[in-house]
Amino acid sequence: MADLREKLDKLRADAADLVLMSRRTSDPQKRELFERLADELAIEALELEQVVKIQNRRSDPTDVDKVVPIQARPARR
Repeated sequence: MADLREKLDKLRADAADLVLMSRRTSDPQKRELFERLADELAIEALELEQVVKIQNRRSDPTDVDKVVPIQARPARR
């Protein structure tokens, strides 16, 4: 179980890093790529979190702070 928790934490950290990278790049293509990758990792983290919770059969309310928020991208012009 600790292995799954470590993978979950890594997914969340990687998603957060990609969000930062998308905000810092000036290249629109890279920004879009980093945003998509961050979204994918955030979704994977949420799915893995569900698996961990099912295996634990309990909910840990402190995990809410670690979830990477998925924000809608602004409409393209």
